[in-house]
Amino acid sequence: MKKLIPLALFILFFLLLKVDSNSIRLSDTNIYFNIAYQIFNGKLLYKDIFFSNFPFFSYVSSLYYLITGKNIELFYFTSSLEIAIITTFIYLVVYKKTKDYIISIISVVLYIFSFIVLSTSDHQTGIFTASLFAILGFYFLKEKALLSGVFLAASFLTKAYFLPIVLAFYGYLLLQKDKEKIIKFSIGFILVSLFILLPFLLLAPKEFLSDIFGFSLTRPVGLSKLNIMWFFITKDFLLFILLIFNLLNIRKNILFGIMSMFSIIFFFGYQDIYYLYLNFLPPFLCISLYEFVFFLKNKFNLQKLVIPTIISFFILLNLFTYVSSYRNLGKIEDVSKITEIIKKEKPDYLYGVNDITPALIAITKIPALENVNDAHEYFFTRGVYDKNILTDKAIKTKTIIVTHGADYPDYDIKQDILDNIFVKEAIYKNCKKILSVPAISEGDANRINLFKCY
Repeated sequence: MKKLIPLALFILFFLLLKVDSNSIRLSDTNIYFNIAYQIFNGKLLYKDIFFSNFPFFSYVSSLYYLITGKNIELFYFTSSLEIAIITTFIYLVVYKKTKDYIISIISVVLYIFSFIVLSTSDHQTGIFTASLFAILGFYFLKEKALLSGVFLAASFLTKAYFLPIVLAFYGYLLLQKDKEKIIKFSIGFILVSLFILLPFLLLAPKEFLSDIFGFSLTRPVGLSKLNIMWFFITKDFLLFILLIFNLLNIRKNILFGIMSMFSIIFFFGYQDIYYLYLNFLPPFLCISLYEFVFFLKNKFNLQKLVIPTIISFFILLNLFTYVSSYRNLGKIEDVSKITEIIKKEKPDYLYGVNDITPALIAITKIPALENVNDAHEYFFTRGVYDKNILTDKAIKTKTIIVTHGADYPDYDIKQDILDNIFVKEAIYKNCKKILSVPAISEGDANRINLFKCY
């Protein structure tokens, strides 16, 4: 038990760090919070709510929505709690494999304070839910293949870009030629998949297939893959080293090698990749650290504290970079003021940018204009929504419009509407701005503005 004290302290430090920075942000978290709200109001996913992902995280979101008492800030914090559980399982897996306390702890520290975990865990997007299910699948793979298949299905149906992990598990089992495990794993995977998907295949088959396969799989290229790759290499260099090492070490550890191989294929093969998606890798890279440590010790006869010292240096660098530059990214000042103004103005509808409006809909309980709960610009370019029709309806009805704005007095820049989901000239002509609050975004926007058209 004494040896578990450092593990508990590292997790506690992480949670305190996240408690201190926890807040409502410009985030997809708000979309999932809104989906949970809509489900509790009797809406059916796909049929009543456009949703371009597999459905399992909508179940999880609804559970979180319920157990957090419909508190959105607590909803945000659930991702940090998931990471705490993932971290514990990483420790258990590595210690069971190595019986080495130091390697187990440094594997944990490398994960929980990796830059990708620090920077993306301020949001609840389901990525760590999927990671948790995937790590549970790994934990049970050797001894309880049926249960492993259950958790891998839950992981994949939470976030489909965990496909490389699923393929790696299957590849590993096939190479092991263990028919009994393959059958048990497959039964668990198929049964859970049917259980999760069948209600939507029966109640909204056309919308389900259209939203997921007709939309998500045909999305165009988003961010530059080279930029994402370079960001990952520079911010989490140790994880990148482990990725390459596992690929080269594939003969000695087939599972980790196949994971690296499928991950690289997925990265270059799937066109719409984001940095966030790479979170399917870190738990397994950190578990594989023991292989790299054993390799270095055998090759170079390193002293016991050399590797922990190197990892500590990178972890401190990650913490400094996160706290100084990324900790407040996406934060919105005076969200309570925004909701107060909306409630005071008593609109019939809300219509606006998708990184905050869904949360405002759920908090104020004012419905979305034309049921557009997620007004992503891409939906407009694909013809799912028409900005001319929606802007016209917003102006002619009792609607409050929520926009991103840019206000930089030092550069003589002031623009109240940056988004291409509105007919800007029509809003400027027919509406008046009733509130503007500061926000910290990744792009040019630094304000959230409310317009009233009635």
